[in-house]
Amino acid sequence: MTTTLRKSSLARADAWFGVKMTSVAAISMAVLLIVPSVLTVIYSLHDVPASGVSFGEFIGLENYRVIFTSKVFWRSVEVTMIFTGGFVIFSTGIGLAMALLLNQNFIGRGFARGLLIIPWATPWLVIGILWKWYADGSVGGLNALLVGLGITSEYKNFLSDPNWALTLTIVAAVWRQASFAGILLLAGLQSLPGELNEAAELDGANAWQRLRHVIIPWLRPMLVTVTVLNIIYAFLQFDVIFAMTQGGPGDATQVLSILIYRQLFVVTQIGLGSALAVVLGAAALIGGLATVKILYRGASAT
Repeated sequence: MTTTLRKSSLARADAWFGVKMTSVAAISMAVLLIVPSVLTVIYSLHDVPASGVSFGEFIGLENYRVIFTSKVFWRSVEVTMIFTGGFVIFSTGIGLAMALLLNQNFIGRGFARGLLIIPWATPWLVIGILWKWYADGSVGGLNALLVGLGITSEYKNFLSDPNWALTLTIVAAVWRQASFAGILLLAGLQSLPGELNEAAELDGANAWQRLRHVIIPWLRPMLVTVTVLNIIYAFLQFDVIFAMTQGGPGDATQVLSILIYRQLFVVTQIGLGSALAVVLGAAALIGGLATVKILYRGASAT
């Protein structure tokens, strides 16, 4: 009985110690995340004055009605979905390909793995600036490459072309995010038991069959994590697009995050901007949860 009480007392002490150790972080998270989120929802229900000194008049769901009946909003949704689709598919796919390559034994593998970290360690804003210079219509490396290969005979300002601007912003974002996906997936591959691959080879499985029936099932939890993170990054992407095009030309690259910025800081429609932020946050959350459910349902079906 005494031993049981002593164990119970120690368990309570450990739990209380854990509470004390995490309380500062929990309070910080509440202040930095929960409070701004609640305020954003409140602002979205009011006609907030441009000064932002008060909530203004309560107008209920009027801001949301304005949003969902706006052609500008739906055009921004279309651009966001195109950007998200390209970003998620290519970031995940290229990341998986790099992970598979870097999991092989070859001379210089350690150096190649080190290079993989560089894009991931570079801030999003810096990525946007670098790719803006690369695609510059006067001195950009992209034009120099195309002219050198004889694909084109003159320099072209791709970021001023609505047909190219969105594609290049996707490429720039994928260049950074694919390395992040590759790092996570490579970590998953490192934990794959060699016996599984050896058994598959002995059974006569070729490379494609081993990838489909051994490697992908093993990586499924990590693939779910990478895909969900990529979806969230895609929906909330701002830095790269703003640095490269600021949402232009016209509305060619005006994703929802850029539209929110313009509503909040350019035309100072704080209520509308807050409503857009709520919609974007909800879309990112729903997209992530739906992806988890779909991928894990596929796992249980197989």
